[in-house]
Amino acid sequence: MSTRRTILRELNSRHENGNGGYTRPGSISGFDRQPAVFQAAVNALLQERLINGTKDNEGRLAIALNTQRMSDIQKELRPWFGRPAIWFALIVLAGAAAGALVVFR
Repeated sequence: MSTRRTILRELNSRHENGNGGYTRPGSISGFDRQPAVFQAAVNALLQERLINGTKDNEGRLAIALNTQRMSDIQKELRPWFGRPAIWFALIVLAGAAAGALVVFR
C-alpha cells in the first residue's frame, strides 16, 4: 500500500472512531521505518488540501483529515476494483480478446 493511502486510511479510521482530532505524523504506523517517504507524502497531502496541518502544544506538526474533502478522500481510499476506469479497461480488453478469438477461428 502506498504511503498516501496508509496515512489517509489511518486518519480515516481515527475519524470514524470518534477521535478524529489532530495527531502527529510520527504516530502513524510505518512512519518510524521510512520517515522521509512519509514526510514527503504528508507534504503532498497538505498541498492537495486532503489533510489539514497545525502545530500542537509542543510546536510540532499535527495533521487531521480535511472533512470538507471527504468525497475526494474516499475516492483515494477506494480499492483498485472499485475504480470505474479499471473496469472500463478490463471490459475493453475482454472485448478485444473475444473479438480476436472470433476473427482467428
